[in-house]
Amino acid sequence: MDETNSTNSLIRQMMSDGMMPEGSVVVANFQTAGRGQVGNVWESEAGKNLLFSMVIYPSFMSANRQFLISQIAALSVKETLDQYTDGISVKWPNDIYWRDKKICGMLIENDLSGHDLSDSIIGVGINVNQEAFHSDAPNPVSLLQIIDREVDCDEILESFRRRFYNYYLLLLNEEYDEI
Repeated sequence: MDETNSTNSLIRQMMSDGMMPEGSVVVANFQTAGRGQVGNVWESEAGKNLLFSMVIYPSFMSANRQFLISQIAALSVKETLDQYTDGISVKWPNDIYWRDKKICGMLIENDLSGHDLSDSIIGVGINVNQEAFHSDAPNPVSLLQIIDREVDCDEILESFRRRFYNYYLLLLNEEYDEI
């Protein structure tokens, strides 16, 4: 998709229009109203970064374990970026840093049915090929700025999805100690 206000909002709208299969992903080249935790705005130059949301239906998980969704999403991003550079770390619950600079933000929206999760929307924004940042966001950095070459956003997305799926299977099988 070329442009949307927010991939999380779009995937939620698509869900309300009809059931989306688990693991469905919406990717946008630009978000006019991308957001993070507590309504923070996400800056991204059109076509330069990886902006996506994915839906899962973890109805097997109790609400008191919902933090595990954030955990496996963060680990999946970290391990994906580890393929390109050292110094990647997770700042819980929703940021990924390279050294002291923010390279990724996530917004996880969980819905409940009784005491269990019904669906989770995992929104991810990774600074991939942006050369400069102009907002007052503290310490943004892109993969391009770190490794001095462009990276294919589709390659990053596929690596994330593969890793996330493997972790999600561990949750499904209640193998929490393996995470």
